[in-house]
Amino acid sequence: MHRNTRASNSRAQARAFTLVELLVVIGIIAVLIGVLLPVLAGVAARGRDVKCQANLRSCVQMMLTYATENKGSLPYGWYYNRSDPQTWDDAAGDGRLTTVFSLISKMASKHYKGDDVFIQSGQSVNPEGSRNNYAPYIRCPEAEQAGPHICSYAVQFSAFITPYYERIMVASGPIQDKPARTRDLFPFTILIHDTAVHLPGMNEDVGYVGDADVDGQRFWRAAAIPQHRYYDFSDPYSRIPPGIYGNNKPTVMGSNWKNIDPRPLGAEGFNTFPYQGNLRFRHNKNTTCNVGYADGRVERVEAKFLANGDLRTHGALRKSFMIKWPNGMGLQRNPSVP
Repeated sequence: MHRNTRASNSRAQARAFTLVELLVVIGIIAVLIGVLLPVLAGVAARGRDVKCQANLRSCVQMMLTYATENKGSLPYGWYYNRSDPQTWDDAAGDGRLTTVFSLISKMASKHYKGDDVFIQSGQSVNPEGSRNNYAPYIRCPEAEQAGPHICSYAVQFSAFITPYYERIMVASGPIQDKPARTRDLFPFTILIHDTAVHLPGMNEDVGYVGDADVDGQRFWRAAAIPQHRYYDFSDPYSRIPPGIYGNNKPTVMGSNWKNIDPRPLGAEGFNTFPYQGNLRFRHNKNTTCNVGYADGRVERVEAKFLANGDLRTHGALRKSFMIKWPNGMGLQRNPSVP
């Protein structure tokens, strides 16, 4: 009996792991976890990138569908639901907007039950308010890593006209009252792209839907300066020193622009220039910006940054934010003004 007990203990000891062996196994597991976690994180990020591109493709198709149903005209960037016919300012004072994204939401939602109500989670709300955008296509899953919000994208300021802005900028002369038509677009015209998320703010409202401040607010001035809006094939601005203002050159992001999602509040509840509606390179480790073109393509625009985070180069060309010169308008340009 005594001998059998000792034999059993001897076999148990022979099967046991030593402390060194346990530490080796734990070390191997830790190394495998360290290797796999970045891989899995990269796979998840690539999935969010692909989803964002699919969102933009859906948005572009919605915009083109709207144009097809409206004699080739794109929708307005935004306008007040009750606008003063002379100024396009808010006549009712309630601040409610119809935006290109609320129209996409209206077109996409299966909950839409008519022209006066929009059913979501058992509630009836205004279908075209800037606070009520429910289409899944208008939120980028990568942008949602910064926090929940209503809309992740911005549309082309020169094509999706906002009449209120036109009247602010143009003291005299012709005012562009209507959005562009599909015939006014180039295949390389960007219609929609990733933009910065402003929190708090965009979690409660659609935010800045237009990209007027791309190019250091040059496109904001497009309402008053036609050469900032319309693409000139002769490209005289490339000859103005220092040569960065040509139509075929990359846009100027601005010296104080950073590739971030800003948090501090500005006077309007969101951060203002240079972030509202501007480009945001948020994919592929903050090096690419997804854009949707007028010909239906969705592609990545790449950027390179210095070690301190400052922008080095990027591929967003100025011409992609411009449309064709209208027939009969002529070349009303001032070559001395870039």
